[in-house]
Amino acid sequence: MSINSTQTGLTGLTGLTGLTGLTGLTGSAVGVGAILSSSDAVRSPWNLPEPGEEPPHIPSNETVNLSNWTPQVREVTILTDLLSRLSFKDDGNEGAISIWFQHDHPHGGLDHAPHPSYSKLAKLSRPNEEVFRSQLEYVRNYADQRSERAAEILAQVGYPTEFFTSIVPLSATKHSYTLQLIHLVQQLASHVVLRTKHSLACRRPDIYSAQIQPIIPTPGHGTLPSGHATEAFTVATVFGALLDDTIMSFQQSPSIKALLLSVAERIAVNRTVAGVHFPADSTAGAALGTTLGNYLLQLASGKSGDIDAVEFIGNNATGDFDKSVIALGDSGCDPVVKWGTSEVHGEPDNLFRWLWLKAKSEWEEAPAAGGGNG
Repeated sequence: MSINSTQTGLTGLTGLTGLTGLTGLTGSAVGVGAILSSSDAVRSPWNLPEPGEEPPHIPSNETVNLSNWTPQVREVTILTDLLSRLSFKDDGNEGAISIWFQHDHPHGGLDHAPHPSYSKLAKLSRPNEEVFRSQLEYVRNYADQRSERAAEILAQVGYPTEFFTSIVPLSATKHSYTLQLIHLVQQLASHVVLRTKHSLACRRPDIYSAQIQPIIPTPGHGTLPSGHATEAFTVATVFGALLDDTIMSFQQSPSIKALLLSVAERIAVNRTVAGVHFPADSTAGAALGTTLGNYLLQLASGKSGDIDAVEFIGNNATGDFDKSVIALGDSGCDPVVKWGTSEVHGEPDNLFRWLWLKAKSEWEEAPAAGGGNG
């Protein structure tokens, strides 16, 4: 994940600057002084509403209230809710981290401490130095494709949303909730992956060999898991499922889901071509992104159910990256990725589900004119 993409992912709060009120009028042809003098004249005399004439209170803690907030505030609210459900546990001696999700509402009143229960979402262990040294050969070989892929690599430094939207026709006016969903998913994956990188603390390829010479600036954080791979596979998983049972889910080959996953794979591989990631980083990121996406889909359903929890075994990650390992698991004796199950307890009114349903509705076609079949 690049420096720019990290900063982009963490600057979502700058959207709150829209709350500074009258500063928004400074770009208007009407000056603030004119507005103030007009207001003084119009509102005089000042009268408070009579008792019983004031607007009713907005119901507290209702999911439907999200429609009252600006898109930036809504996104920060949902993101904060999702992040508050996650817990990270690392073992410095083992060089591993596990990610857990809260699947029970904290109980008790406001004055009682919450007592949530957690289930495991993922476990990732750091490869040893021998694995990283062996992976340098892949990074060197992929460098031969730099001339061919340079334009893609530069365009994908931030969140490469456009590469997903080239598969599915998206309009900023017709699909605003879908675009917000995609951006939210990217931000969540970015936060999760940065915390994971901190625990695993793996060096970049150009630290192992100055001959790597990346064609973009090396990001200022650890290499494994790849942030771009994590974000891309989370988006591909969630976006592909969003289009189920819509106008976009008609039979075609390859399927839209397959194309979205191929885009995610290409984004991940491009980071190795650029010289900033090992293939093992992409394998770990794709595994983490896939299971994070499945977790979000279970939240979106509002129902209880099992999800695929993943384990990435770093010392076995000696080969090249291939998305089929993520989808099927490694059939060899020493798997790189192992899958298990964890149960998500359904919450029909969770905040992420609200945004999911809004995005889903953007893909429902209006009934044909006339409404008849004759």
